[in-house]
Amino acid sequence: MKLVILGVGGMGAISLSKIIAQMSTTKGLSIRSSEIHGMAKKGGLVEVQMKIGEGKSGVVLQKSANFVLVLDEAYLGYGEAFLKDNRVGLIVLTNEDKRWVIDNLGDVRFSSALVLGRFVKYQDLFAKDDAIKALKEFKFFEKNTIAFERGLA
Repeated sequence: MKLVILGVGGMGAISLSKIIAQMSTTKGLSIRSSEIHGMAKKGGLVEVQMKIGEGKSGVVLQKSANFVLVLDEAYLGYGEAFLKDNRVGLIVLTNEDKRWVIDNLGDVRFSSALVLGRFVKYQDLFAKDDAIKALKEFKFFEKNTIAFERGLA
């Protein structure tokens, strides 16, 4: 599986990639990732490219990704360029989603767990239990689980 995560510094894109990597290693799958644009500053673009169970490099070429997870709608067009099939596999965190997370959980960083829920819902490599097990390894398990469940709904 080829996966790209696009977000903004401070929103949890790196944490989301770590959770997916943990889920992969728990299942015995190889994981390769490449952080293309780092967290140069809070609010700047963060791009993580990942290959799960394939390849020797974490680089994902345009028009080859199975899934693109977009944590900020400003990067929607950029994310679409990575998709293998036009808009199939595109998971977008909307401004409405962010507002729900802030209002109910108090911090926009929990949005990444909501996106994780949607990712788990729409692919067939990982199950809900894989994600819950990985989330237990990270801070704020309860709030992350609430956001994750919202994404599954």
